[in-house]
Amino acid sequence: MEKFPIKKFKELVKNIQYHNNLYYNNDSPEISDADYDILINEYNKIKKLFPEETKQSDILEKIGGSASELFSKFNHPTRMLSLDNAMSEDDLNNFQKKISNFLNKKSIDFEFTSEPKIDGLSVNLIYKNGKLATAATRGDGQVGENITENVITIKDVPKLLRTKYPPVSIEIRGEIFITKNDFMKLNTDNKFANPRNAAAGSLRQLDSKVTAKRPLKFIAHGFGSFTEEKSSYYDQLIEFKSWGIPISPFLKKAKNLKDLIKIYDEVNKKRAEIPYDIDGLVYKVNNLSFQNRLGIVGKSPRWAIAHKFASETAQTEIKKIDIQIGRTGSVTPVARLKSINIGGVLVSNATLHNFEEIEKKDIREGDSVIVERAGDVIPHILEVVSKNKKNRPNLFKPPKSCPICKSPIVIDPDEVVVRCSGTYVCDAQKIGRLKHFVSRSALDIEGLGDKQINLFYNKGLIEDYADIFDLEAKRDVIVNIEGWGTLSFNNLINAIDQKKKIELSKFIYSLGVRFVGQINAKLIASAFLNIKSFISFFEGKSDILSALENTDGLGPKVIQSFIEYSSIKSNKKQILKLTQRVDLFIKKIDTVKSKITGKKIIFTGTLSSMSRAEAKTKAEKLGAKVVSSISKSTDILVTGENSGSKLKKAKELGVRVMNEKEWSNLAN
Repeated sequence: MEKFPIKKFKELVKNIQYHNNLYYNNDSPEISDADYDILINEYNKIKKLFPEETKQSDILEKIGGSASELFSKFNHPTRMLSLDNAMSEDDLNNFQKKISNFLNKKSIDFEFTSEPKIDGLSVNLIYKNGKLATAATRGDGQVGENITENVITIKDVPKLLRTKYPPVSIEIRGEIFITKNDFMKLNTDNKFANPRNAAAGSLRQLDSKVTAKRPLKFIAHGFGSFTEEKSSYYDQLIEFKSWGIPISPFLKKAKNLKDLIKIYDEVNKKRAEIPYDIDGLVYKVNNLSFQNRLGIVGKSPRWAIAHKFASETAQTEIKKIDIQIGRTGSVTPVARLKSINIGGVLVSNATLHNFEEIEKKDIREGDSVIVERAGDVIPHILEVVSKNKKNRPNLFKPPKSCPICKSPIVIDPDEVVVRCSGTYVCDAQKIGRLKHFVSRSALDIEGLGDKQINLFYNKGLIEDYADIFDLEAKRDVIVNIEGWGTLSFNNLINAIDQKKKIELSKFIYSLGVRFVGQINAKLIASAFLNIKSFISFFEGKSDILSALENTDGLGPKVIQSFIEYSSIKSNKKQILKLTQRVDLFIKKIDTVKSKITGKKIIFTGTLSSMSRAEAKTKAEKLGAKVVSSISKSTDILVTGENSGSKLKKAKELGVRVMNEKEWSNLAN
């Protein structure tokens, strides 16, 4: 029998501890990952041969940084954006057309880059003088979670950049994920729904030692603030690779959209062979100067788009048809299906859109149907393939009253939508608004999804928005609910605490007021001078109607909806209660003080050196307010070719008129 090599084992443990300290705490590894793996394999081999003699050794349990307290907030130096989607070639043509129009370049074939869109968790890595200083989740794009302690346990993430001349500061954006094979090994108890959930759960562990044991990978796909960048995105990523930053092995350049389609077809064919989940390709304008000029619109860059893979279909059976009441009262028929796996996702429900759709496709309970699922789109029924001819039920018709609150079901004359009339008494609509409030596009509270909202509402733990921020007081109840516990509760409270500082326009959008989307919410927020005036309005001490009516871009339907919402006593009470629990602020646009700061400017006609959209963006960055209708308060009218009635009216009102050259001189 082989003798236990005690001296060798002790030296091995000491050696691993030494290299762990260099790697995880000092950011100065002395050996390669391959050499480190040899040490770990030797350690595991001895542990396996001599379990009794080595059972006290838990060196692998101690891999990673020290256990973190609750995650702190982190403000990204530059905003992390999300991508618009393209599902067809027409979408891509429109994408290029918008770029061309914005840059006023009608006949240019832009060079693009292409790389797979990894289905993982987006992170921001901040390096200071070549050393990893901070790692944070995307969060809402402006504020994320500081997860540095966990990220330093991931071998793919370099702690030091391999370059003699590192930038003073740089943000590296990328995706943390788990490969398909590693997910299968990790998920033996079916704890996680898919690899992305597994990666997110692993990264948000309060104890970094747990993260260290998870097979997390990292690939960079961009960067934020960086003053020493190359002239092209492709060249910049190649340089990152030389610094030790992993980039996609599938990164390619394309001369035009035709080349992008060719790359898309090639990747789609071998998609199953790629070791990690991808849901499409990301295309970016390669020229970084063009990227900077194009800028962003809303929360997405103008210079990039995600080309999603085509939908997947499967055949199953409709067990039942019932209805779902949305947050605005809309009545949507839903098919409850015999569960079917479509593209790795278990589907048991499909939207039937509306009652006309049911009649048009002759869909009834018991039918065999083809169900389609595409990306994040809710599954829907394409067609009926086999009808249950024996005692086939009648077509499903809309109910006369809401099954939840018994309010009358009415047809909305403006939208021809079947709707529950119990807007503020219907539990389904209340729950819908709560779900919207915490959703990814609104406050994005991690760990407080549809399932948790339903649970807490039905148990009487939350009834309105403010109650979400009072859940700390319900600790004793929640930790004893099945599936919960102290750790889960602490994670939730931490996630809620991180969302207590809310920008006013996001706050307004999160309320779920009908017709008030993200853009309209920003316009409504701009009508308030400050947070005090917003609170004063809901206290009934001030009026905002005239300010809303004078806000460029706000239509009467949106204004009426917001005023109606704010006139209801229960809504006022709820908002005032909420403002006592959160910290509202008005985001200041990053502007440069200039000669036109505070001026009202209008652009008319066709500009030759840039599009009106780019001119408007530039004016706003210089502190001007761009308006669409001319009045005595207008300061400057900038004219291009074929200027029309606005030029005539400006002259009548005595408004200062500039041609494009004069505007360029002033703006520059």
